[in-house]
Amino acid sequence: MNNHQNAIFHQITNFLKTPLALLGVDLKNFQFNKICHFANHPYLCKGLILTFIYCLK
Repeated sequence: MNNHQNAIFHQITNFLKTPLALLGVDLKNFQFNKICHFANHPYLCKGLILTFIYCLK
């Protein structure tokens, strides 16, 4: 995973911390970063992120 992808995941983690904390989800144990690492293609990860955010609504 390159530095650009790490920065994106860091921003996503910060963005989701508060809503997930309210739901009782611990991001330290959440393996979202590893889910997207399997393909190492940002467009696939973007789809997973959007799906994940949509499911939280």
